[in-house]
Amino acid sequence: MIARALHLALAAMLATAVLAGCPAPETSANADGAANPSKPLLQLAGVERFDIVVLESQPVQVRVVVYGWMADACTTIRNFEQTRDDDVIFLRIITSRPSDVMCAQVIKRFRETFPLETKDLAPGTYLLDVSGKTQEFTLP
Repeated sequence: MIARALHLALAAMLATAVLAGCPAPETSANADGAANPSKPLLQLAGVERFDIVVLESQPVQVRVVVYGWMADACTTIRNFEQTRDDDVIFLRIITSRPSDVMCAQVIKRFRETFPLETKDLAPGTYLLDVSGKTQEFTLP
């Protein structure tokens, strides 16, 4: 009997400790006072590797096939951003997840193709940086 009470007390303390570490969902009110979910959490997608595909077309088109992961079942790809500094092209894949819901903490893998903007690029060799992973390619 004492052992059972001790187990229940430990379980209650553990549940309290776990729940204390979970912040309450943030909400905001719209003009009529109704609750709105808080802004989504934006992060960079995890990138495992990527392939560069240069299409034989006029004008030249470049596609980047990215293999990566997201940290939970609720996260989705929101968009991507491309910037350039001389001959280095940066591609960042932005993910989004609701901040006011509980999500299964599972690795969700993805394979997604993104077009690179090449209209202002002269023929030559460029370094593509996708979330810290780099690879060179030549634009004919």
